[in-house]
Amino acid sequence: MPFVIYLLVFLNFLGLIYLTYIFYKKNSSKSSNNEIISDSKVKINITRFNPFDNIGGDQSFILSILDQNNSGAILTSLHNRDLTRIYAKPIKNGEGDNITLSKEEKLAIVKTIKG
Repeated sequence: MPFVIYLLVFLNFLGLIYLTYIFYKKNSSKSSNNEIISDSKVKINITRFNPFDNIGGDQSFILSILDQNNSGAILTSLHNRDLTRIYAKPIKNGEGDNITLSKEEKLAIVKTIKG
């Protein structure tokens, strides 16, 4: 049984890496008139936190990836003893794009914007 849990955690991690790669490729692609966008600035921040009281430490994290307009995506990983869940949420102008953000996600976005 522990092998299955480790396998699921590993697959979630691979999914996180793949989503980050897709986001990076999308933002670093050429513009419509075949010019590379040279003034784009991507801000990346990782914030660790503990979403569950009295259980473990800061094993969960939020990966924030924002552009110069404070738009992009956040990847939230919630980890406890039994499972790990990963959520991807779109961000537009520093706020959730038609989606509710947790207080930890809002703080992670503010940290990313401030640098």
